Amino acid sequence: MGRREASRGPLLLLRGALGWSWLLCLPGGVLWALSPLGVYLSEYKYKTPEVFWRLFPSAPLLMLAGLAGLYLHLFARRGRRPGALERVGFAVCALGALLTVAGDVGKFYLHLDDVYLMSAPAYRTMRAGLALLCGGALLFGFGLARERRVALAGALPFAIGSLAGLIAVLRDFGALGEAMWVMFGAGWAWVGIVVLFGEGRRLLAGRKSGRGRLNAGETSI
Repeated sequence: MGRREASRGPLLLLRGALGWSWLLCLPGGVLWALSPLGVYLSEYKYKTPEVFWRLFPSAPLLMLAGLAGLYLHLFARRGRRPGALERVGFAVCALGALLTVAGDVGKFYLHLDDVYLMSAPAYRTMRAGLALLCGGALLFGFGLARERRVALAGALPFAIGSLAGLIAVLRDFGALGEAMWVMFGAGWAWVGIVVLFGEGRRLLAGRKSGRGRLNAGETSI
């Protein structure tokens, strides 16, 4: 019995950590939104944007962990069944994040495009990953808004920011495109804040109801 409980301990700890990993949407979104500033600082100090792009994978990795935590928090832990848009959006977004990281590593660490100049596989992989990341987030955010999984104050900005990010990836709009890129990251950070605020309200409501039962002479048993 003791061995079984000891073996389940790390699993329960991991599950608990994953259950709260949706909080990583916040730092991931902030890092993404600061990307234009990071490119500028890299070019200003090091005369090349490559230094920034070497650090860039931290943003999509945090987003991926946050997305997985959000999916687990909204569905698995609450016994809900995700809709088609949410399932497809989650899968596409997760694939996009992985491809973005793979493309970045291939281009700025392994320098694959210096070897395969014509095909530029790393650059193409990264661009495809960015498009899938934004497109998947758009579907996921639209599903959250339609089914009211998250308050509209969080789901709609997330979906709108994802659309802006997708437009910025598909076509270069200069300064306007940079603003759209920032909107995408801000949408991720904002949905994390809204979910955090909702969880805080839920916990406070639970404490108040528990105190009310105790004041009425009821026990928790």
